[in-house]
Amino acid sequence: MKKRMIKTPIFVFIALVALLVTSFILPCVPAQAADTPEYWGVIVGITDYQYINNTHYGAENAQEIYDIFSPAWGVDHTRMLTNSEAGKADILDAIAWMADNANADDTVLFDFSGHGDKGGYICPWDTYISDNTMISSAELASAFQQVKANKIVVILDSCYSGAFRNALSSLGRVLLLATRSDELGWETSALHNFVFTYYLLQAIEKYGDSDTNHDLELTAEEIFKYAGPSTTSYETLNLFASIQHPMLDDHYSGGLSLLAVFVFDINIDIPSNAGVFTLDGASYPLSPGTHFVIPGAMHTITVPQIVDPGSGTRYVFSSWNDGETSLTRLISKGTYGVNYDTEQLLTISSAYGEFQGAGWYKDDSTAGFSIVPYIETSDTKHYFTGWSGDFTGDSSTGSLVMDSPKTLVANWRNEYLLSLDSTYGNLTGAGWYNEDSVAQISVTSDYIETSDTKYYFTGWTGDYTGLEPTAQLIIDSPKTITANWRSEYLLAINSEYGKTTGVGWYQAGETAHISVTLEEGFLIHHSFVGWSGDFTGKDSVTGITMDSPKVITAVWQTDYTQLYILITIVVVVAAVIIITVVLVRRKSATP
Repeated sequence: MKKRMIKTPIFVFIALVALLVTSFILPCVPAQAADTPEYWGVIVGITDYQYINNTHYGAENAQEIYDIFSPAWGVDHTRMLTNSEAGKADILDAIAWMADNANADDTVLFDFSGHGDKGGYICPWDTYISDNTMISSAELASAFQQVKANKIVVILDSCYSGAFRNALSSLGRVLLLATRSDELGWETSALHNFVFTYYLLQAIEKYGDSDTNHDLELTAEEIFKYAGPSTTSYETLNLFASIQHPMLDDHYSGGLSLLAVFVFDINIDIPSNAGVFTLDGASYPLSPGTHFVIPGAMHTITVPQIVDPGSGTRYVFSSWNDGETSLTRLISKGTYGVNYDTEQLLTISSAYGEFQGAGWYKDDSTAGFSIVPYIETSDTKHYFTGWSGDFTGDSSTGSLVMDSPKTLVANWRNEYLLSLDSTYGNLTGAGWYNEDSVAQISVTSDYIETSDTKYYFTGWTGDYTGLEPTAQLIIDSPKTITANWRSEYLLAINSEYGKTTGVGWYQAGETAHISVTLEEGFLIHHSFVGWSGDFTGKDSVTGITMDSPKVITAVWQTDYTQLYILITIVVVVAAVIIITVVLVRRKSATP
């Protein structure tokens, strides 16, 4: 049983009918730079008419045609008008734009998908009732008279498009008309296009079938020879109410080339979106695919040196399949293959030491690696204990096959130095310890006394704090600990005379208040003149900072004046007595 297809006439009579054409708009792709000669295109498709019935796929036709030609010819050389952008004035202005830009050696394409009317009319978006709101064959012919290009292709996919043949036919022009002058054009949901445009697109997609001379260029004639018969066959096979018989009017000598085929190939599968190559400045995924370019021109293609998706596997350019080793080259048409080597990343992780071998390796090659097995600093020792990850072993050297990204982890045993410091006493516990082991520290006595100094243990500071003279701690890093002490110093005072105060023990830094009393003798006087020894000063009452043991002496000055006077008086009195006695005796002895 034959499967019946949904079909709708593209045009019914102007005052009342409307056809179906829709658009599926894809993102614009940057196009290659145009070479000389250049290619220019205006592509029109209308789904949503302002006044008459809509089509279903008119705008979609235009979008799909545009998506093929604009990357090849350049977005600045290709204009697409859809729906409200495709009024009568807009379409004629777009043709005038081509007339202003296209030179005699250039190629021009005009493609229209929408309603058409009997007698040679196409219906712009703003078509109303009267003929003057449409574009007649004469108006279209007049517009193209201004185009200087000697190669013009006109594609009309509308009802009654064959009626344009006589008006547009001219030397250097190729007309692809979807119907005879008295035929309806069709669109169908089964193809999601106008039938004729569907097969035009398929002729390009299946260039291997439509490129009859196998020169990797698609001419307007080759495209029609595929699309025309296919359109008629499809509608006949699916029992359409009426059958289209597309028409080719060819007044170009030879084939009028529209597209050249460039096939990009690559020797490996690179992850999607991991890399791009550029063709005439436009970017494309780095994956096999067919691209259309301007025929007869040279095009610049550049591939990346390295493609690194960040997964530990990367791809490094080696050459083109013809032996070319430059990343950038000129191409025309044909198949160009590029070769990439796959490389795998060896990652080595180590908390300590220097290792060798990390880096990129060709897939399936052998990587050698090593690490310094012993490291010592002033307070730490590191002993390599083995590898983990994608390789296990306790030797500091090894190798493995790089058939995928590999990660190695160097494992270590650590020893840390515990340093103890104390100005006084004897300490125990200093030395090397395994990481996370427990150390016991102690000071042998928490009290030390000498003849003039006393030391009292007050606690630990540094990487451990505590008040007890014996303690335990976990050695998880190098540690330096200091035993702290409080000192007391003896103050001794010597004095030959007088009475002193202040003798005794004092804490370090404390102020000792000292004094000496003055003593007056009857005949011999002693005067205080100052201090000597570990303190000097002239005040008999003063203060001393006790920053060490102190021995000081009170210095006195002795005054003998009274004694000397007394002695003199005694001597004088004695002399007087003696003299008196002598004189008396002499006087008594005189007869």
